Amino acid sequence: MRLLIVMMLVVVSAANAQVTVVKGFQKRLVAVNGFGTTALGAKLTEVVANDVRLSGYLGLAKAEGAEFVQQGNVRTDGSVECYVTHVVTKKMFLSKAYPGNPDLRRLAHTISDEIVNAITGQRGIAQTKIAFILKRGRDKELAVMDYDGANPHQLTTADRLCAHPRWSPDGTRIIYTSYWQVFPDVLEVNLFSRQRRVIARFPGLNTGAEYSPDGLWIALTLSKDGNPELYTMGVDGSGLRRLTNTRGAESSPTWSPDGRQIAFVSDERGSPQIYVMSRDGGELERLTVSPSYNTEPSWSHPPAGSDMKPMLALTSRVGGKFQVGIYDSGTREVIAKAADGDDNEDPSWSPNGRMLVFAKTRNWRSRFYLLDVVTGEQLELPAFEGGASEPSWGP
Repeated sequence: MRLLIVMMLVVVSAANAQVTVVKGFQKRLVAVNGFGTTALGAKLTEVVANDVRLSGYLGLAKAEGAEFVQQGNVRTDGSVECYVTHVVTKKMFLSKAYPGNPDLRRLAHTISDEIVNAITGQRGIAQTKIAFILKRGRDKELAVMDYDGANPHQLTTADRLCAHPRWSPDGTRIIYTSYWQVFPDVLEVNLFSRQRRVIARFPGLNTGAEYSPDGLWIALTLSKDGNPELYTMGVDGSGLRRLTNTRGAESSPTWSPDGRQIAFVSDERGSPQIYVMSRDGGELERLTVSPSYNTEPSWSHPPAGSDMKPMLALTSRVGGKFQVGIYDSGTREVIAKAADGDDNEDPSWSPNGRMLVFAKTRNWRSRFYLLDVVTGEQLELPAFEGGASEPSWGP
């Protein structure tokens, strides 16, 4: 898919229906009328409207300018009805009753994702979560939040310094780097039991781990043999295999969607650049040439039936500032997506392969943003006291 940076916004009107055209992409406009005037209904309406705004595929509009109208209500038994109707054809795209749920945000996110799927046929992102590093004083601990920045909570409390969180494909575990015993080790935390276990504690550096798409393997950087090199190993600690043997340092491995290749950073030829190689080892292929400094590769894994193709996001340094871009394999160039004079870094893909979450630093304060790579739109998430970094979008 050819990705284009937003250049202009055009609104086209036809028979009381509107679509937002963003450089070749049409957002389907939805009027969220909500779920009644009760406190529960108002909360559901607020969350669903925000989910529509952040979805990428849909946009908010008033009833007179919308292509679709959402209506709903809360029944006396606490269950919720939701209807989505096409304005022109009067076709019902969604008609469903949802059982009551004390977790109103979860219920709202479920409804939102079904609205996205009913209208576009694509997977929504509202029920997903993002792991990140939360700064509290001098400590940097592992935390998780809803995709929209709500409900943040810490997973670790005594690690002192955590880094590089990555999700297991089934969303039950997070692997990360911890300095809990001074030197960096790779640990895994179970999100349900909160139990932690050590994955890699070899002499020297253990860092940058990421699960393979099937969840059976991890790629990581180890310096147990002297130089920081790329390795793979089973999640149970078996089958350790060294992949690289260079004069430089390798870091930040990310798996291709089919699990056959690993992209990573190497400074073998001076400045850090993105390379790729087979998961079984062999020759390194250099991907990036310009800009002269490229790090933090992140490979997207769109689901079957998605309208998105796999893409490789990365962070480049240009003119002393960091910017988020997409690697174009045809031209071998990096297409800038978040380059606005601030420091933009740490990109991580949504599970539907359309959105990125990244950290933007302005005036020495870091905030998280969502980036729609099709339209170029950036959407700011709520700030955290103390600061936050290294977002990682879960499945």
